Amino acid sequence: MIETRAQADREPVPGGAELSSNESPLGPPPSAVDRLLALQHTLHRYPRGASDRLRAEISGHWGVRPESLVLTNGVDEAIDLLTSLTDRVWCTVPGFDAFWTRPETHGVPVTRLPLGEDGQPSVGPERVGPHGVVFVARPNNPTGTIVSGAWLDALPDRVDYVCVDETYVDFSEEPGYVPRLGEWDNLCVFRSLSKSLGLAGLRLGVLAAPPRLAARLRERQRFYSADAVSLHLAAAAIGDDAYLERHRARVVRGREHLADLLASSGLFVEVLRTRTNFVVARCPDPAEAVRIQRWLSERGVQVHECSLLGYPGRLRVSVGTEEETALLGGLLSELSRQRSPGPPALE
Repeated sequence: MIETRAQADREPVPGGAELSSNESPLGPPPSAVDRLLALQHTLHRYPRGASDRLRAEISGHWGVRPESLVLTNGVDEAIDLLTSLTDRVWCTVPGFDAFWTRPETHGVPVTRLPLGEDGQPSVGPERVGPHGVVFVARPNNPTGTIVSGAWLDALPDRVDYVCVDETYVDFSEEPGYVPRLGEWDNLCVFRSLSKSLGLAGLRLGVLAAPPRLAARLRERQRFYSADAVSLHLAAAAIGDDAYLERHRARVVRGREHLADLLASSGLFVEVLRTRTNFVVARCPDPAEAVRIQRWLSERGVQVHECSLLGYPGRLRVSVGTEEETALLGGLLSELSRQRSPGPPALE
C-alpha cells in the first residue's frame, strides 16, 4: 500500500529523506537485482509461464495451492476485481484511501466503518452487510493497529466477500489469515510484495482465495496484468528468507528508535508504536500536522500527513535508513528550538 494519489509521483529530493511511503530502508533484495541483470536479453518476450512459476514459488512458501493465487497489479487491481463481483463495498476508516476511492470511481456505493481511538471498529459486525465486499487492512494503514479477530471472524456470514489486506503483516507477530483460507468460501487475503520484500517499484501483489473464487477473479484480469520484470524479480525474492529476516529486524529496531525520536522532540501530543514499518505522531490539531509536514518537506524530508486517509492531525513516518532518521531528528530538534520560549530579555 502507497501514499495517497496526490503525492504518489513526487520525486525524492537528493540528499533528503523519503519517509512518507513505507518503503524498505534496505533497498531491494540482492536476489532480485541479480535476476534483473539476467533478464536484460529476454525483455522482448512476453512473460509466458512466468505467472505459473511465481504462483508455484509462493505456494511452496505459503502452503497455499497455486490455483488459489491471483497475481495483481498492486492492491488497486485486487480491489477492482472484487468490486466487480458485487454492488456494495464496506471498509474501515481511517484506512487506505483506495478502499473507497477505487469503488467510487466505478460507481459502487461505499459504507465507511469508523475505527475508534483504540483502532477497533466502533460498530459491531451486525452493522455490516447484507451483501457486498468488505475490505479490512490488518495491520491497518495508517493507524498501525490490528482489528480484533473476533470482529473480523463474524463478517464472512454477513457479506458476499471479505478481503483482509495483510500488506504489513510481516512486521507484526500476527500469523495472518492465509492459513485460514479454507474456513470460509468467501475469504480473500491480499499480501503485497512491495513492503516486506522491498519491491515497491514492481506494483505486484498476491490475492489468495478459495480456488473457485480465484478462478473467477483471474478470468476478469487484463491480458498479462503483471509484466515480465515484476514476475521474475518477485519469483527470485519470494524465497529470499535471509533478506526478509534482515528487513524485519531492521524495521522492528528502527521503529522503536523512530518512536523515541519523535516523542523526545516535544512537538507531538502522542506517538503510536505500531506493528508495521511506520510510526504515527499525533499533533495538537490538524492544522499543526499540515504545518509540520510542509516545514519538513521544504527541507527535503517527506512524511505523510494523514487527513486524506481519514486520520487528520497525524503524521505517518516510515522507518528509514539511519541517515534519513538522523536527518529527520536534526530537523525536529531545530523546529523544537524555534518553538521554545527563549531566555528572558535583559532589562
